[in-house]
Amino acid sequence: MLVLSLLLPVLLHVTVALRYGPQHVGFNLNENQTAVDPLDYWGAWEDHEYMPSPVNWRFPFYTLFLDRFVNGDPSNDNANGTLFEHDPRSNQLRYGGDMRGLRESLDYLHGMGIRGLYLAGSPHINMPWAADGYSPLDLTLLDAHFGNIDDWRETISEVHRRGMMGDLIGFEGYLNTSTPFDYDEHDAVWKSDRIYHDFQINNERSGHCEYPRFWTETGQRVGKNVTERFVSCRESDFDQYGEVAAFGNYPEYQRQLSKFAFVQDRLREWRSDVLAKIQRFSCITIAMLDIDGFRIDKALTITLDAQAEWSHYIRNCASELGKDNFFIPGEIVSGNTLAALYLGRGKEPGTEYDSVKDAVTASNETTSSVVIRDGEKSALDGVAFHYSVYRALTRFLGLERIDGVFAAELDTPINWVDGWNTILRSNDLVNANTGRFDPRHMLGVTNHDTFRWSSIVNGTEKMLLGLFITTLHLPGIPLLSWGEEQAFYVLESTAGNYVFGRSPMSSAQAWQLHGCYHVGTEKYFNFPLESALGGCGDDSISLDHRDPSHPVRNIIKRMYELRERFPSLNDGYHLQQLSNQTYDIYLPGSNGTATETGMWSTVRSHFDGVQDFTGQGQGNQSVWLVYQNDNRTIRYQSNCSDEKLALVAPFSQGVTVKNLFYPYDEYLLGSSPKKLGFEGSTEFNGCVPEMEIPAWGFKAFVPKEKWVKPSPTITKFLPGHDHRIRSTGASGNQTQIPIEIHFSAEINCEDLLRNIQINSTTQDDGEARIDTSSVRCRNVPVIQDAKFAASVPTSWSFTANLVDVSDGVHRVTVRNVSTEDQTASTNAVDHFLLRVGREDNPMVFPKTADYSPDLLHRNDDDGSLWVSHKAVGADKFRYSLDWGSTYSDWEEYTGRETTLVRKKVWSGTKRQSWDGEHVIMEYWSQMTGSSDHIQHADLDRDNRHRRRFPHLFLHGPFNQYGFDAGLPNEMKQNSTGYWTFDFMTEWPTNFHLNVWGINPDNLPDQTFVFGDVNNDSIIDRIPPISLLENVINITGTPPSPFLAYRLVLDDAAYRYELRPIGSRWYQLGLYLLLAVIPMLSGIAATWAFVQSFYQVKFNKIGIEDKKGMIPMAIRRKFQHHRLPSSTIFGSFKGLWRTPVEEPANAAALAMDAGSENRRTVLIATMEYDIEDWGIKIKIGGLGVMAQLMGKNLGHQDLIWVVPCVGGIDYPFDDCCPGAPMLIKILDKDYVVQVQYHTLRNITYVLLDAPVFRQQSKNEPYPARMDDLDSAIYYSAWNSCIAEAIKRFPVDLYHINDYHGAIAPLHLLPRTIPCCLSLHNAEFQGLWPMRTPSERNEVCRVFNLDPAIAQRFVQFGEVFNLLHAGASYLRIYQKGFGAVGVSKKYGKRSYARYPIFWGLKEVGALPNPDPSDTGELNQETPKDVHADPEFEAERAGFRRQAQEWAGLDQNPAADLFVFVGRWSMQKGVDLIADVFPSILESHPQVQLICIGPVIDLYGKWAALKLEKMMELYPGRVFSKPEFTALPPYIFSGAEYALIPSRDEPFGLVAVEFGRKGALGVGARVGGLGQMPGWWFTIESTTTKHLMHQFKTAIHEALASKPETRALMRARSSLQRFPVAQWVQDLEILQSTAIKVHQKQVSRTGGSIQIPSIQIPSIQTQAVGIAVSGSEPGLDYMSRSVSPQYAQNSLSPGSGLQPPGLLSPNSSPIMSQTGTPSNEDPLLTPAIPNLPWQSPLASRSALSLGSVVGDKKDFSLQKVDPFFTDSSGEYARAFKQKLENLDGKTSEDQLCIEEQLVKSEKKFFNRFHDVKMGRSQPSTPALSIYRRPASGSAFSLTEDMEGHGGVSHEGSVVDEFLLGEDYVAPSGLKKLLQLRIFDWPVYSFLLALGQIIAANSYQITLLTGEVGQSAVKLYVIASIYLVTSIMWWLVFRSLKSIYVLSVPFFFYGSAFFLIGMTPYIGSISGRGWLQNIATSLG
Repeated sequence: MLVLSLLLPVLLHVTVALRYGPQHVGFNLNENQTAVDPLDYWGAWEDHEYMPSPVNWRFPFYTLFLDRFVNGDPSNDNANGTLFEHDPRSNQLRYGGDMRGLRESLDYLHGMGIRGLYLAGSPHINMPWAADGYSPLDLTLLDAHFGNIDDWRETISEVHRRGMMGDLIGFEGYLNTSTPFDYDEHDAVWKSDRIYHDFQINNERSGHCEYPRFWTETGQRVGKNVTERFVSCRESDFDQYGEVAAFGNYPEYQRQLSKFAFVQDRLREWRSDVLAKIQRFSCITIAMLDIDGFRIDKALTITLDAQAEWSHYIRNCASELGKDNFFIPGEIVSGNTLAALYLGRGKEPGTEYDSVKDAVTASNETTSSVVIRDGEKSALDGVAFHYSVYRALTRFLGLERIDGVFAAELDTPINWVDGWNTILRSNDLVNANTGRFDPRHMLGVTNHDTFRWSSIVNGTEKMLLGLFITTLHLPGIPLLSWGEEQAFYVLESTAGNYVFGRSPMSSAQAWQLHGCYHVGTEKYFNFPLESALGGCGDDSISLDHRDPSHPVRNIIKRMYELRERFPSLNDGYHLQQLSNQTYDIYLPGSNGTATETGMWSTVRSHFDGVQDFTGQGQGNQSVWLVYQNDNRTIRYQSNCSDEKLALVAPFSQGVTVKNLFYPYDEYLLGSSPKKLGFEGSTEFNGCVPEMEIPAWGFKAFVPKEKWVKPSPTITKFLPGHDHRIRSTGASGNQTQIPIEIHFSAEINCEDLLRNIQINSTTQDDGEARIDTSSVRCRNVPVIQDAKFAASVPTSWSFTANLVDVSDGVHRVTVRNVSTEDQTASTNAVDHFLLRVGREDNPMVFPKTADYSPDLLHRNDDDGSLWVSHKAVGADKFRYSLDWGSTYSDWEEYTGRETTLVRKKVWSGTKRQSWDGEHVIMEYWSQMTGSSDHIQHADLDRDNRHRRRFPHLFLHGPFNQYGFDAGLPNEMKQNSTGYWTFDFMTEWPTNFHLNVWGINPDNLPDQTFVFGDVNNDSIIDRIPPISLLENVINITGTPPSPFLAYRLVLDDAAYRYELRPIGSRWYQLGLYLLLAVIPMLSGIAATWAFVQSFYQVKFNKIGIEDKKGMIPMAIRRKFQHHRLPSSTIFGSFKGLWRTPVEEPANAAALAMDAGSENRRTVLIATMEYDIEDWGIKIKIGGLGVMAQLMGKNLGHQDLIWVVPCVGGIDYPFDDCCPGAPMLIKILDKDYVVQVQYHTLRNITYVLLDAPVFRQQSKNEPYPARMDDLDSAIYYSAWNSCIAEAIKRFPVDLYHINDYHGAIAPLHLLPRTIPCCLSLHNAEFQGLWPMRTPSERNEVCRVFNLDPAIAQRFVQFGEVFNLLHAGASYLRIYQKGFGAVGVSKKYGKRSYARYPIFWGLKEVGALPNPDPSDTGELNQETPKDVHADPEFEAERAGFRRQAQEWAGLDQNPAADLFVFVGRWSMQKGVDLIADVFPSILESHPQVQLICIGPVIDLYGKWAALKLEKMMELYPGRVFSKPEFTALPPYIFSGAEYALIPSRDEPFGLVAVEFGRKGALGVGARVGGLGQMPGWWFTIESTTTKHLMHQFKTAIHEALASKPETRALMRARSSLQRFPVAQWVQDLEILQSTAIKVHQKQVSRTGGSIQIPSIQIPSIQTQAVGIAVSGSEPGLDYMSRSVSPQYAQNSLSPGSGLQPPGLLSPNSSPIMSQTGTPSNEDPLLTPAIPNLPWQSPLASRSALSLGSVVGDKKDFSLQKVDPFFTDSSGEYARAFKQKLENLDGKTSEDQLCIEEQLVKSEKKFFNRFHDVKMGRSQPSTPALSIYRRPASGSAFSLTEDMEGHGGVSHEGSVVDEFLLGEDYVAPSGLKKLLQLRIFDWPVYSFLLALGQIIAANSYQITLLTGEVGQSAVKLYVIASIYLVTSIMWWLVFRSLKSIYVLSVPFFFYGSAFFLIGMTPYIGSISGRGWLQNIATSLG
């Protein structure tokens, strides 16, 4: 009979059925071609007589996995066409067994006594690699790996003839992790495009669902606390509640509603419509295949009532086909109590039968009070492999489980009589078909899910005792798992909690290759593994295992025979314990539970009054069973006179009993004091006084007269089943092989000779035969395998010679031979294999012949490949030319040469290619039932090493699993052919071996990946969806003294080795070297650095002429661009003697005067020099350069835009009043008055408006760059520049610093070439754009479209004017046009400021010396000498300087002079700090400091210098104001002090140097080029600067007078020629224009820029025509209108300004130049314009007209600067100066330190005011707005506290908080309170940062010590998403929300963690913790 396994519940990773389709004919059980509804599917075996069900199912069953049995058809090994199916060297993929292989092996099974086959797994289609068949994907489509419908039918028919009686859905949010149970169910999704055809997922919720009944593990009904939680459900065919693991503790109702083992989808069988489909599909299987039963896998995972409904339907279906006793057992892994609910009609605890007799007499008429279902709704007929019995057996046999399950109350006891009686009373074993008691539990000692007993110490002996219990002792169906009869011991499991062995029956290499088990077990204490540890060294593992002569098989065969001979052993229900001699032992881990051990004596018989076996075998004969479970042989003594100590037999005294097992021992029973009354006897029972029983031995006694002689059986075959014989003769020669066949009884020799058949598969088609003359039959002394109790001995042998034996496979068949007396026969057809061949024959020696050097050849004619086969004995072959990626079809093997054809062209990366040709041959033989015969061969490799892989790559964490291609990871073959790789990384680590590495799609290949999942040093290949990590683990560091590992792989044995290599001593030495050398080199580098940089650079020469390989004369000749030379003022020697006060060079002004294409350049500066008016606005280097440009750019027409400042009388030019400019600020129009003034080639555009007039000559720039006032100023400035560009034909706009950088943006979409000169890139013009409101406000102030501002101006969250200039150059000039004003400054700015990083570079346009107007190519003299005349004159200059400054007249004094702005930048504070010490240590030193005070550093330096004048009278002179200096100050000084912190060019050093004062200062920016002493600024800390500065001063003072004289002579010769600057400027501007034109023309005028409309001024003449609409002409054109042309002046003399007004227009400026308004800060009256003028209604631009009284602008909300406007802190500092001396000056009275402390006090006061704790003392000058006139700081006024100018009628708030400011209260105030210097909210922010750093803190609180990979990815994904969301919120909402919301999440996270202890379920707590982690 054939029983298929059915996974009804889980339901089979599947239950779907396939509609009829021609492509599946032969495999689809549904043959209804028109059916659409699954309930209409049908198929039946036409014209077939179905096999009736047996009346009695209690016969031996054999269970097997088809795939792991015998391969009868190799063509289906890779039926799905993937690379994850059959792999001859892997025991984790498919082997290839199928129905044909099973059919070929029926002789083997039948001959053992097997009468029923139970096929484990499902016959239906599975995943390609699913060898176990337990995840079917379709219930009507057969798995092609096992055969088609005809294969199944032929095999089933043969079984019957012999009387012998099978993951596509994921849950949303949990696709890569386990899904917890959820009463509300999860949303389900399809994992891929593969779906079930007839069952659908549906996430819609039903209002109410009728849930089935549930029970607990203890058999109790599930309470309302659970059932009330089930209300609604999804409208799905699948349960979507979650997943459960294969092993784990879950409530039973959760198992019944959850996806099993994470991979098997579960149908909702408790819904009637779903159940109907399942029933239909199952019935089709019966009708199509004629099977006899279904074994329900994982039966407890099916809801109980649905199981009963399904069984009822199936019984009716089978009955219609004549199967009236269809068998439905189920797998039940729980205890007996829960199992009782599923058996029969079901029994709950408390409903046990009152007695054993009640149980065996029960029927369908039994009262329903003891069952839970009626008789028609019987669920299961029995338990398939009774796990309660199995667990009791393992404990009985000496194993104790770690989980203590053996001691569970719900399992049966190990006293088998008690255990059987427990089962009888608690189980309903009534047959639903017959209505009568019919126990059909399937009992065995092993199945496919448990370990192999033979793998442990004495395991085979224990297994045989277990088989004795399950086969003869306990009533039921004996179940044998394949391989048990061959004592299989190899284990292949990869996890310690799931140990099993599933070796195939036919020959295979993989199970020997991986046969050394190293995983261990997590289930048993001290698991005594033995043989399983060394299977890899046992060659018998790879042989065929269908050996009919195996001793274990013969013992089992004898047991099955006894069941047939003695009905009591087959069907007897009665068990009775007689007399045990046992004692209690306590196994390790038993938790105090005793295990009864010793001798057991029981009897099995018919149940008197219920059973009668008369006429069957030996009738009602009882059998006495004696056995022991002790681990030693014991001779048990019995006191027959003692009722308790007597070994009582069930038979009467005087009877001789005989053992049914060998040695067939006999005992004469003595008398005992007991009368048991068996079989109606009234006599005393017999007794045995002593009996010896071997360890785990067993005996079965019957009266001697009832003893039945065993049937003969073959006990041995020599030379051995599947023996391999090496042929040594020449090819084609035949050999002779002696054979022996041993029997257990004397056999008729002639009958044996007639029934021996030889089949041969050879190349010469020869058949081996028996040489009859060599035959010898004889009785032999009894030979027994003493290892096993009850083993069948040899008593007779047959010997003969096989002759004519050719190379190949031979099968010796012995067919049912009889004994000599003809009373018995073997009743079996037994087959034995022999293989003969040469050593290179893979069919004979697959392990050693897997490579052949002479297999593969090439045809010289056409280059084709061919093979010369070596595999004699094969029936078929196939091959691969691409390393197994593709195979040919299977072909018949003839042995002849075969030409190979490539199946397809291989494609891959260059690294995946291989050298030479390679072939893999695979051979199959029908008689061996195996295709695991492989042979490799190479060609074109020059006899190099044998290889089984093309290449091997290591992938692991060390190289990001192959994604880090920079690390070497390819193994190489060494000289011995082993693959090696030297591996060093951080330990521990892991990796796997990838054959193909990275695919062309840049992803790691997944086809051939090897690891070591079981740590046996053999590489493994596992299915792609395995939950295991297939890696090689390196858990420890290399042993000392080694450093790394060398991975060595033998590709023939798949064995790898980690060999320690390297030396730690070498590493230690290298480590020390690497530790010492960097330190020493660092010290050396530091020393060199200090010597080179920290030491003062003594520049004795200045700048030397660069040497070139081309002589100067030749270079001059080929110079392409030479400017006319200018007149040189005398000799260079005298340049520093008298200052140059010459008018502009006439030649320079006349330069290119007659050129037709004079360039017009627009310049806009706030420092300027209008020479003829005598107006000079100059405070720094830009002012000097403005003066220089006005005098030396005569070859260009300059349009110079300048603002009119307050305090200056500007003359009114009658000829050139300009049309007012109309500009827009904050959406309103304002007027700026314009006047044009022409001087030579310069047209000045003077802008006059109150907003400009608020600045002064000394302060031409707004004080701040971040407030509304400055924004209005710069907006007006840039708008006016843009309007000026529109009014003039400008070729190029030259931008100087940030001030006018956005002017070109007002012209867009029209563009103009630009250059950008960086005089001081530290100042960039910055206004905040943190929020949308700030962004909009800034854009409205600057009148820019937000899109333009975002693209050009915005940098981060700042409106950056300088960035606008850089962006403009980047977009329209390819990043060209930005320059620094010295050689170093451009590079320094580029490296320092990211706003320039979009440019290619920042070039250099070094500023010249304005006085160096000499010829460009004049060379510096080589031989320089000091000028004695000048040196003599210097004494007079020094005396004059001393006299001027009021210093002592000291001819020997070392006079130091500082002239410049008194600011932090210029380092005047450093002079004040260090010179007290210098003055004290050098009495000859004198100091003069002159210049305006700019900031607090200068202000406090002035205070200190003032004090120094008191302390050092006659030696220090300080004048902190602008002062015109006589020339002898420069020429009389010995040294010029220039300690600048930043100096873009350093013109002051040139000016001083050329006049005789040697520089002492910082080597920064343009400084350091003149002779002098220059210190490097490596740190901007004041301490460092003071140290460096003092060092330079000391070195200068230590220098010799002669050296200084020579340095002065060289200083006079230093060249910074104006001509060179002019030439470089010309190149810069020309290139900028060309690049701009090219860039614009390339875009075709299609640069899409949002444009804004600048209001145009309706003037009388606007002489510029702009073409912005024509393609390619979107830059400013030079076309001039006729009217403009008429008004133009001649070239070189300036341009006639357009739009001139008549003198009657009355501009703001008066004839005298005095402003027409009394106060320039007040809004002026509207000019007296004609009534029709469009400007008549406009206001003049002033701060008041724009801002008015409004105080709600974002730009008004600025924090104050610390400027000490009231002088409070200066006064305090002045008081401290009373203690000034050389020491205190540099520490406690250091200016910067004092300023920092004062600033801190100031902001502490600011904080107190903000908090409402104090009020500002007195109204003071605005601390963010400087005075409108005069110096930035007036020492007298500031010290008195009332300097400055304020708006009339207003009081300026000291801290800019506003009159309506309200101090914070409540929580706001609390958060702003300070702890030390830190506000409270900063601690909260810091805490937030700590928590936000990672989720590990939250994870720790959940009890975890780490994070799983899945959780890490989930958290990382949450971080990614929330970071993006946070950024969006940050960009759109206030910071208060951005900073506060995270704390809500943190608080929620901690709250949820705190709530977890109150959650009942572990999964619930876990999920709450997961949510908390994600929130955190």
